[in-house]
Amino acid sequence: MRPPDELIFRRDEFRCAYCDLDGKLFENWVFLCVDHFKPQSRGGDDKMENLKTSCVSCNHMKGAQQFPDLASARAEIQKYRTDMRRIWGDHLNTPTAPEVQR
Repeated sequence: MRPPDELIFRRDEFRCAYCDLDGKLFENWVFLCVDHFKPQSRGGDDKMENLKTSCVSCNHMKGAQQFPDLASARAEIQKYRTDMRRIWGDHLNTPTAPEVQR
């Protein structure tokens, strides 16, 4: 049986295992979820050691990818965030980007 989310959050001190989002503030806590480090679709289970606190963004970016260890997952997600930030910035700096209404 899967442990309650709160138990995972408490163990991980309400921090995303991948980006360190601090979920101790309510505004961030609402974005926390529990991730199966080894995805269920790849044989991952509901044991405590396979469950990680994650923010919804990192959980979405990780998806069903499988990593050999937490450091590898963190590095890949950080790379993805960096790439997406660059793409987002490039989009905002193009002449075809819509003007922001103020």
